Amino acid sequence: MFFKDSAKKKALLAAKSAYIEAATLKGDTREEVAFRRRIGFRSRTHLDKIFIEGATKTARHQDLCEQANDRGLEHPPPPKVGMFQSAKGPNGIIYTYVPAEFSEPVFLYGGQYQTMEIDAFRAIRLTQEIADKVSFDLDLEKPIVTLQFLRDELAALENSASETDNEE
Repeated sequence: MFFKDSAKKKALLAAKSAYIEAATLKGDTREEVAFRRRIGFRSRTHLDKIFIEGATKTARHQDLCEQANDRGLEHPPPPKVGMFQSAKGPNGIIYTYVPAEFSEPVFLYGGQYQTMEIDAFRAIRLTQEIADKVSFDLDLEKPIVTLQFLRDELAALENSASETDNEE
């Protein structure tokens, strides 16, 4: 068990170091551009997962608050964003890191989307603004695009609505 925890800790530190290194690289050699692009792809995955985590943890927190109300207990503390995420890579599980200044707002947007404080369009716009900042931080030639799953869902709804309109 100790070795597994030690390996995970090293992987988490490596993920953080990789982001910091990518953010400090400002050259335009093929290797530097490719490294920043790879960290950009990981950051996109990270932000998507943080958004989903914000939604699921907020839903769970609401349930726990309702249970606490029913029992006359204090509400549990609000959920917090995890600094690291895991993702499937070509060679197994990889860990991703994005600084709190970017992760925390996306986590909040996921929660606000879950509680319907913001709609899907606003969630996409706000999260994309953060992704644009990450892209700038990493000096990417093209900004990363987040929440593609939500964009696809909205496009499918629009297509089915327009097909219904055409049938009438």
